[in-house]
Amino acid sequence: MVIYLVFLLLLLEFGQQAYGSEAQDRLIKELFQGYDKLSRPVSSINETVNVTFGLTLNILVYVSDQDQVMKTNGYLDMSWTDLRLQWNPDDYGGITVLRLPVDKVWQPDIVLTNTVDGQFWPNFKSNALIYSAGTVFWVPPFIYKSGCDTNPLYFPFDQQECYLVFRSVTYNARDVDIQLKAPNMELKDYCEQPSGTWDLAEVPLGRLYRMEWYREGKEPVVFVQLDLKVARKSQFYVITFLLPCVCIAFLTIFVFYLPTAAGEKICLAISILFTIVVFLLILTDILPPSDSLPLMTKFLLFTFVCNLISTFITVITINWNFRSPDTHEMPDWVKLIFLNILPRMLRIKRPEKVSKRKLFSSVRVDNGGSQFSPPSRSRSPGRSKWGSRTSRSNSQKLMSQASFDRMIPSNQKGSPIVALRFNSYRGIVANNPAFSASVDSTSSLMMRELQFLGEYLSNFPGYRDALQNVAFIAKNVEEGEEGNDVADDWKYIALVIDRLLLWLFFLGNAFGSVSILLNSPHLFEPLTDHCPNRTTLL
Repeated sequence: MVIYLVFLLLLLEFGQQAYGSEAQDRLIKELFQGYDKLSRPVSSINETVNVTFGLTLNILVYVSDQDQVMKTNGYLDMSWTDLRLQWNPDDYGGITVLRLPVDKVWQPDIVLTNTVDGQFWPNFKSNALIYSAGTVFWVPPFIYKSGCDTNPLYFPFDQQECYLVFRSVTYNARDVDIQLKAPNMELKDYCEQPSGTWDLAEVPLGRLYRMEWYREGKEPVVFVQLDLKVARKSQFYVITFLLPCVCIAFLTIFVFYLPTAAGEKICLAISILFTIVVFLLILTDILPPSDSLPLMTKFLLFTFVCNLISTFITVITINWNFRSPDTHEMPDWVKLIFLNILPRMLRIKRPEKVSKRKLFSSVRVDNGGSQFSPPSRSRSPGRSKWGSRTSRSNSQKLMSQASFDRMIPSNQKGSPIVALRFNSYRGIVANNPAFSASVDSTSSLMMRELQFLGEYLSNFPGYRDALQNVAFIAKNVEEGEEGNDVADDWKYIALVIDRLLLWLFFLGNAFGSVSILLNSPHLFEPLTDHCPNRTTLL
């Protein structure tokens, strides 16, 4: 009994399937008997076929800045009414929809007009759904490469607006009118697989009319334009490109902090210069040629010019650092500005100089004895005049015969021994102005010992010549110290210039970087979240 029931059920099911297949075949045969897919589905020639058009984005594959191409993956959504494809479902076993190849029915030949690879139609012609009321619904998938005029002005904080323009190739707006299914593109599939490089800012669909000339005259043409506005995800470029460029820009400041004596200032400046050139070459590979100069290019050019100026000024400061009184004379305006005014403005405090008392004057030896020579060398700031040596102060006097007389005790002035001891040395010192001492030092014990030593040595031949040679050596030592003081002043001026330029370049780089890089209007502009209920595919 059970076997009998199972056999009966299988027979009924097979009969229904056979009847349904027979009904569908009969329906298709009757619908397309005498059907012309080349003629518009209208009852009169003046009627207009209304096509409902929509777009669904699946994947934003890429937006190429260099090639100015956008590649998208999605679905077209088109529907229209064909009065020749209507039937009564009751007459055909309750069939309400047919799924047939789209080539069997009339199509409005709506294509993408701004394609760049010659692919105007969808890549795959899927079946069309034909409903009993005569509605034809067609959803073909597509992979389009369309032109996108990218503007790299605000890179990497830029937003690009790309277009997808659709129109009917052969029909004007009187024959086929395109109506929008929704004011925006559908993003339900895109939200499951968003782009890793771009964010969607706006996806509006627009319907445009334009008059075009044909043989018959002026005809209206309808367009559907998708304004796909995308915003670049800038985090990658900020970390790998922008941040190193900013660090290199501020590295230029440390050229002025590096001591000149290190000998690496020019090497550092040129190394930074070459690094900027490398980043400029990388930027030209990323961005397309454009009549507008991108902000990143402006920033790198600004840094490049600053580095060139710093290299030029560094050469000048190195030259000033190694100047000496033998080769250059310091002008008064240089002393006023760089030794007095700028150090106070920049809060640079120079260590105080230890003033040394001069022991010897210049000596010129001739047949008549020893004489003072005229001034010949420059002095350091703190002395009376630049570029010449001054005479001794009034507190310093040549040791005269009266000076020795005051040093001899009163009870021994008439002693012949004392006269013998002092007369020879007294005559040497009195006749040798190269040896001098201050009045204060003559009463010291050291001076007394020196005088007695001189008295003793005066009995040896050649003592006068040795004393003059010692005075000549001392004179050269003092002049060398004065020359070192002048060279130190040149080094100090180079230090003041470096400190001044350090602050100027710091402020200039900071202001220039902020004003250029933060000039993008999209930097702090919030984006609309088109996928609030985004789900992750596992």
